[in-house]
Amino acid sequence: MPRLSALAGLVLLAVLAWASAPAMAAEGGIHWLEYDAALAAQKTQDKPMLIYFHLPYCYRCKEMKIKVYNQAAVIDKLNANFIAAKVDVEKNPAPAKLYRSDYTPSYVFLSPGGKEVYRDKGVMGEERFLGMLDYVQSRAYMRKSLEQFMKGR
Repeated sequence: MPRLSALAGLVLLAVLAWASAPAMAAEGGIHWLEYDAALAAQKTQDKPMLIYFHLPYCYRCKEMKIKVYNQAAVIDKLNANFIAAKVDVEKNPAPAKLYRSDYTPSYVFLSPGGKEVYRDKGVMGEERFLGMLDYVQSRAYMRKSLEQFMKGR
């Protein structure tokens, strides 16, 4: 009988852990990598990459952090399906020059093979940002524009 109670307790703990996993993933925030580490990760993972160009004092970047990057749906989607690189353009100007990023915030998406497939810039809401992630993840950029993709959602 004690074994049965212990087993029931373990099952209950497993169910609770499984049910809270998405919330716990979101609590940890986006798993940002430095640019070089993200490039290395992309060589071993079959995922698209988001390169987020920012400045720490950029008010638009701060707005994105509050409105978008702190949202559980965005955190979960980025962490599960993308390699996310965060580039401070003052500390690391080479990637910004390479990708011709002269505005913050800006976003450059690379295919799993490393080819640039989409770019955007500025402040946007959670819905548009999630749409942009879906657009890149589904490889819809091969067939239609983001605007066409968003109309069909």
